[in-house]
Amino acid sequence: MATHPALAYLHEVRAGARRAKRRNAWFAAYACALIGGAWGLPLLLAASRAGGDGGRGGALGARVLDALPLLAPAALLLALLLIGYGATWRGPVTVERPALTWLLSAPLARAPVVLPRLLAALGLAAAGGAVAGGVAGFLLAALRGGPWAGATTAGGWAGLCTALVGGALGVAVERHEPSLLRRGPGVLRATRAAIAALCAGGALGAMCGVPSWLGAVCLWSGPWGWAAQPLVAAVGGPAPGWRVAAALAAGCAALAVWSARRAAPLIPLAALRRRATVAAQVTAALFALDLRQARGAVRTLETPGARPRLRLPPPRHRWLLIPWRDATGLLRSPAHLAWAALWTTVAVALTAYAPTARGGAQLVAVAGAAVAGYLAAAQLAEPARVEADDIRRAAPLPTTAGALALWHACVPGAALLTGTGAGALLCALAGRWQPGLALLVAAVPAYVAAALVSAYRGPVPPHVLIGVETPMGNTGGPQAVAWYLRGPLVLLGATIPVLVATARASGFTPLAFALALLWLWGAGAAGLWWAWRTGRRVLRG
Repeated sequence: MATHPALAYLHEVRAGARRAKRRNAWFAAYACALIGGAWGLPLLLAASRAGGDGGRGGALGARVLDALPLLAPAALLLALLLIGYGATWRGPVTVERPALTWLLSAPLARAPVVLPRLLAALGLAAAGGAVAGGVAGFLLAALRGGPWAGATTAGGWAGLCTALVGGALGVAVERHEPSLLRRGPGVLRATRAAIAALCAGGALGAMCGVPSWLGAVCLWSGPWGWAAQPLVAAVGGPAPGWRVAAALAAGCAALAVWSARRAAPLIPLAALRRRATVAAQVTAALFALDLRQARGAVRTLETPGARPRLRLPPPRHRWLLIPWRDATGLLRSPAHLAWAALWTTVAVALTAYAPTARGGAQLVAVAGAAVAGYLAAAQLAEPARVEADDIRRAAPLPTTAGALALWHACVPGAALLTGTGAGALLCALAGRWQPGLALLVAAVPAYVAAALVSAYRGPVPPHVLIGVETPMGNTGGPQAVAWYLRGPLVLLGATIPVLVATARASGFTPLAFALALLWLWGAGAAGLWWAWRTGRRVLRG
């Protein structure tokens, strides 16, 4: 067979390209190490010093350590599901388009072409998983206040095994893509439901505690539990059989790599071609800092969702047309509704918790509540974002370009007001009422306006990408990031100080409360005017 002579010839003529690729890889590794050393290492050292004498995690840290037999397996299983979900549009086996066109389409053996890419992807995933797991183990050791070497090693082991098993799962997704496409909507919905259930179960376990029998079941429930047992044992948790579990995890990882090596040459050519096309489109969009185009490229591989069981009757009045379209679009994409509900719950919970926190934790809680409120509004503003991506959809609508952006605020505003209002009412009934909950409801127009400004931001202007040369480097990248985030940065920056002052105030007078309400409503009105102006500029072209 001519496979080996052909690959030897390509190896010789592409020596220069390989050297350039290696230099780029070393530069990327150097940049990651530099950023990690400059930003991550000081934070890890600070965490180590904070937990040096018996740990300073407080009540929340103690709950996390007590629930670790549930949280660690849930986190590893969540990582596996996310890797498998990501394999629906990218690797781990991704072959560039020239190799697809000239090698895999020719009568040559596939294994010498595919396997090096598989091994490189598994090696990169293993390194990333080991680093992430090691950092998690180090932080857990700092939370407990004990020695960090064993916990860091055990965390790196858990991340390594999970990455290898996840890579094999990704290869299985690529290998069986035709059957997955036939069951596409059901498989995707089940995966998303499992991810949401793991997140909710982990949060509930950390807050309410975990029975010992449930922790034991989770630790022996599968490869995710086996890999977590050395970490649980390293931080003093109940894992008496961790040595057996570590051996099982190693065997499972080796079996996964072996099965991935056997399945990789059998991946359909159509699956490789689809992923190569999407990888090129995403890379080009990221180099242009056009995140929306990258997201659109990923969505081309998604299967169409099923028709919603709940259908809204057609509107009888002209002014109800746009809210009806927005509500129908959200019903056709229930994942956005689920994420909006999750972020709304997070915003309400953090707002209720903020007055009881102290120092920096209070500021983090308030800022987290504001960001969660914006993220909930962004999920509900998805119809406006879709319309901004394709301005032809707005052409037949009976409204002006600026007014259309304001009409798109109706459904997100009503849904978010209902969600935050219901959460505030439940907190009041549970005896956890705080004035900040009322102000969170009042800040909803500002969050919706920030989401609409982001939805109608359009492509990055060329002068923003070009930037200005300074002694510290070119300003194009930071300018583009600030341009993308200008809506939430401005409007969240206007609301967070008021919410922080409310959380820190021991006594909140009616006058201060009224002034806070007026400020938040003013920020919301200014944000809606901004969204009106931005929508008019984008839709008019």
